[in-house]
Amino acid sequence: MKTFILCLCVLLASGCAAHGPLGSFCGPLPEQNATAAIASDAVSIIAGLYPPGHTTLHLLAAEKADNAFAVALEKGLRAKGFILADSPAAVTVGYTLDALEEKAVWYLQLRLTDKAGVKVIARPYTVSGLPEAGQSRSTLKEKL
Repeated sequence: MKTFILCLCVLLASGCAAHGPLGSFCGPLPEQNATAAIASDAVSIIAGLYPPGHTTLHLLAAEKADNAFAVALEKGLRAKGFILADSPAAVTVGYTLDALEEKAVWYLQLRLTDKAGVKVIARPYTVSGLPEAGQSRSTLKEKL
C-alpha cells in the first residue's frame, strides 16, 4: 500500500513540472506573396528586439516544418544575420500563423523565450500580407 501511495505521489508531482516552450503552428497559408510579406515582418519584429549577428535563435518547428512560412522565416532570419541552432542558450522562437474566420485576415503570434522571460507578440495581417490598418501590434511580457 505504501508503494502504491508513493507511486501516486510521484505521478501527481510530475504533472506539476514545468513544461518547455510550446511548438509552432501553421494553419492554411495565404498566397505565396502574402506569406513572404508576413515572414519578412516577423523577421523585422525579432530584429527590433534582438541584435542580428549577436543572437542565436532556436526556431521551434511546426508540424509541417517545410511550409512556405517556415522556409521564408528561416531564410529571412539567416539573411538578417541571426544564427539558428538548437542550443539551450538560444532565444527560442515559436509562432502561430492562422486565418481569422470573422474577416479575411491572418493572425501571427510570435513567442520569444529568453533568460528574462517570455515575450508574446501578436499582429493581424490583410490577405495581401500587410499589417491590418487600425490594428496595432500587441505585446505581452511574462517573467519565467
